[in-house]
Amino acid sequence: MPKILIDVLPAKGHFHATLKIASKLKNAGYEVVYGSDFYLQNEIEKFGFQFYYLAEVSVAKVSFAVRFSKFYKLVTFFFWLVSKEKYLMSKKAVVDFQSAVREIQPDLVLLDEQSALKAIFYEVINIKVIVFQTKPDTRKIKGIPPFTSYYLPKGRMSKLYCSLLWLAKLGNYRFNCFYNKILPFGQDNFSILKKIGKDFEINLTEKVDIKRSFGVGVKNIQRLVISPAAFDFPHLEKEGVFRVGPLVDIQREGKIDKLRYGNLLTRLESDKENSTGFTVYCSLGTITRKFKKEVEKFFKKMAKVALLNPDYLFVISTGADFDIEELYPTPNNLFIFDYVPQIKLLQYCDLMITHGGMNSITECVYNNVPMLIYPLSPQWDQPGNSARAVYHGLGLRGKIKRDSVKTISKKLNTLKLNYSFYSNNVLLMKEKFEEKNNSDEILEIIGNVFK
Repeated sequence: MPKILIDVLPAKGHFHATLKIASKLKNAGYEVVYGSDFYLQNEIEKFGFQFYYLAEVSVAKVSFAVRFSKFYKLVTFFFWLVSKEKYLMSKKAVVDFQSAVREIQPDLVLLDEQSALKAIFYEVINIKVIVFQTKPDTRKIKGIPPFTSYYLPKGRMSKLYCSLLWLAKLGNYRFNCFYNKILPFGQDNFSILKKIGKDFEINLTEKVDIKRSFGVGVKNIQRLVISPAAFDFPHLEKEGVFRVGPLVDIQREGKIDKLRYGNLLTRLESDKENSTGFTVYCSLGTITRKFKKEVEKFFKKMAKVALLNPDYLFVISTGADFDIEELYPTPNNLFIFDYVPQIKLLQYCDLMITHGGMNSITECVYNNVPMLIYPLSPQWDQPGNSARAVYHGLGLRGKIKRDSVKTISKKLNTLKLNYSFYSNNVLLMKEKFEEKNNSDEILEIIGNVFK
């Protein structure tokens, strides 16, 4: 059977989103392997897939804004300007990447859409590529706002406003491209990649697609969208798009051996059995180190929210980048952990406060849990996901920097007072998710590649 390489961004959320696809393909007889950074090696091998290290190819644009706080950074910057060091390093990464792929000898690559430019370098060595993405379609779609937008399309003027949002988005993108090119005198990642492309007789400018919500893409390439169609705003799909989502494995987690967590679980099981209490689970995802200040302030607000709402039980999962001792002493109705098995815990929760990542939203839907969404990043899919959750009546959302303790409490109470409305909408969405989650459509799509 053909060998399929899944080239995934080194982020657990992206890997977890591909697990069911990988398992279905493996069970159908395909040889499925993963390629990524060493960060994911243990996680990938834990699920029984072979791991290959792929050298990182710089495909995202980098701002060279002059904010040098240390002298050696300034020296490094000027060294890059007068030497070919960055070009040589970047080209070596491309060569090493292609060399590793040749050793793997895949018949097909499923490529993470956030690294879509790598498809061009796969093409050079005659390997077929389909991109996959955990977000909604990143490209410009008429009547749909960029997924980085908080805007909720409705009313007669919605299409016009969406067009203005795209105009602003693409104008800002073009300015940043110009800025990133001029300031470092052509030493930005994209300019370097164009030079490398010429070495392979590739015109990157002709192949790239910039009419997108995020980053740089590649024109005329098929894509698997794992983000569920039922969760999206209604629209006609572009050509070459397969909406295969959610396709998630919601049984992937293990357990944690902590007495305090065991005691909490016993309490939650009792509350659920007796239909007593109201449990709120709060997590802002696994990538919080980039937003340390915002996360720290929000968790401290949540400790005060717990104090204001003694009838609720709160569970916070901070992630490894936060010192939980900063929240002590805590009220009796607040439990704090650096990690919990989220999928397991959600079975006992009534509400989740989340950053709005697609994996967390999907897990809430499968566990019939309404949401209060506080997006962390205006550059990722979280704002757009929050808009879609509100559009479908799955919960409410807020602004993480702006909302006060009283505002957060008010939104929690609104959700509780209208709980049947939100819970019923989540249940309806779950039914739509389940229709796709057991689909074998992915096998037909991949099978057609090898016909």
